[in-house]
Amino acid sequence: MISIIMPTLWKGEHYKKMLPQLDSHPLVGEIIVVDNDTTATDKEIFNLKKLKYLPQKENVYVNPAWNLAVIEASCDSICLYSDDVLFDIDVLEPLSLLMTPENGIFTFSSDSIFVSEDQVYFAEWEQKNITQSIRFHYRSGTCMFMHKQSYYSIPENYKVYYGDTHLFDTNILNGKPNYEIQNYFCVTKMKTTSKFFDEIIKEDNRQYKEANPTEAILIDLMNHKT
Repeated sequence: MISIIMPTLWKGEHYKKMLPQLDSHPLVGEIIVVDNDTTATDKEIFNLKKLKYLPQKENVYVNPAWNLAVIEASCDSICLYSDDVLFDIDVLEPLSLLMTPENGIFTFSSDSIFVSEDQVYFAEWEQKNITQSIRFHYRSGTCMFMHKQSYYSIPENYKVYYGDTHLFDTNILNGKPNYEIQNYFCVTKMKTTSKFFDEIIKEDNRQYKEANPTEAILIDLMNHKT
């Protein structure tokens, strides 16, 4: 069974369509919502039969929210889900067989991530596949799947960014392969919430680059290109 984990400030929209689908799926055991803004709570979520609601007194930010929710999760496997994401729910069945303690994280390939549903309808799809991933790409963290034993607590100094990178890298260091989900669609506009926290992200960037000087060079190159 899978625990769906969604930290939220209620900035996204896609969760309104996605969560009811997940709620009725036989492989989903629970939907954990970490409410980082109880003044904006969408009351419709209380209609979810599998809801586990974790209200916070203040915004604890996404990475600490993941840490908190994973401790609370009762299922063997977890999905770190963002409120601005729609994904092909058919992927849960093959993933349920692959999310083992021996494997790392599963993320959607960059070619499978779109900014609108219209793009999905007009895409030319090849065979659906899940293959080993050599390198993490910046959109991978928008939706991630893994066995609970493949979740390594994110350092508390990273509030918004690099939690996903930490999970990818730490699994490799522990001898676990990571995987890409290919040709199962994922729709997200990206940065729906994180765009409101530029100063915190700058601090995340500074600390990550200090701790990972080689990766820092690649980050600067990507920023220069964009």
